[in-house]
Amino acid sequence: MFKSPRALLKTYRLGFEGALCDPVDVDRLLGELPHPLFGAAAWGLEESGDGKLSLPFKSLLKFDPEFGPLERQTTGDCVSHAVRNAIDITRSVEIDNGEAESFIVRGATEPIYGSREHVGQGMHCSKAARFVHSTGGILLRQKYPELDLDFSIYNSEIGTKWGRPGVPKNVREEGQKHQVQTVSLVTTVKEARDALFHGYALAVCSDQGFSSKRDKNGIAKASGTWHHAMCWCAVDDTREVFKETLFLVQNSWGLWNSGEKRHDQPDGSFWIRERVAQKMLGQRGAWVFSNVDGFPARTLPDYGTSDFL
Repeated sequence: MFKSPRALLKTYRLGFEGALCDPVDVDRLLGELPHPLFGAAAWGLEESGDGKLSLPFKSLLKFDPEFGPLERQTTGDCVSHAVRNAIDITRSVEIDNGEAESFIVRGATEPIYGSREHVGQGMHCSKAARFVHSTGGILLRQKYPELDLDFSIYNSEIGTKWGRPGVPKNVREEGQKHQVQTVSLVTTVKEARDALFHGYALAVCSDQGFSSKRDKNGIAKASGTWHHAMCWCAVDDTREVFKETLFLVQNSWGLWNSGEKRHDQPDGSFWIRERVAQKMLGQRGAWVFSNVDGFPARTLPDYGTSDFL
């Protein structure tokens, strides 16, 4: 559907709905989750990110050096990309912190998008969160011979055709072997800051659009309306640039923007300012993921870099 980053930007600016909001389903999901609200679930982390810089995307770069612009969405499956990216960062940080498991490869987006329960474009953010937590789980960008499926190369047509009647039972059961144990709603800047300080990335659905040009500080100006989902993968609360909290947002549109960078941020990403972040979080579409039921540890080869020792 989308043949270029320019086509994605133009279409979203014209009102395309990639991220859908269903307040009723959000409330339903909150009633299903053991730890529905991050503020209550992680009260012990309160204020821990105050004044700190945290770049958890760098853990993912150790295992997936092409994280960022390589896998550009080709249909309205931005929600699945945002959720997959947030989970991949979280499990990378877990491994970096000594969890006895392996990253193997990045997660697959197709099963997540296939769980949207309708045939049209776009997805409700709450349905994606529910899938990785309970009705499905995490599948990887690899071949599954026993399922007669190949997720090794991104193919949006797979998730698109599963929209209705849904993800096949055998695929859901494979995903259920590796689920996200804790999914919580984040609604404030402080909560998002504290989550990212501890390596928990966010998938954020909102209607906020941005400029395709980063300024001298790597920040993109809020501009227009996008019904879109993106991953928040870093936080800067040092207040060296502005006297406010800044968040790094990773888009799923490939090489769609340009401008200055900070802290070795990936291509396709941009920093946003605090007031914009709070507006996005206030729309009740920001989910944080932790306690990923990972994959058995394997000995990594020495690729000639200390990152893999």
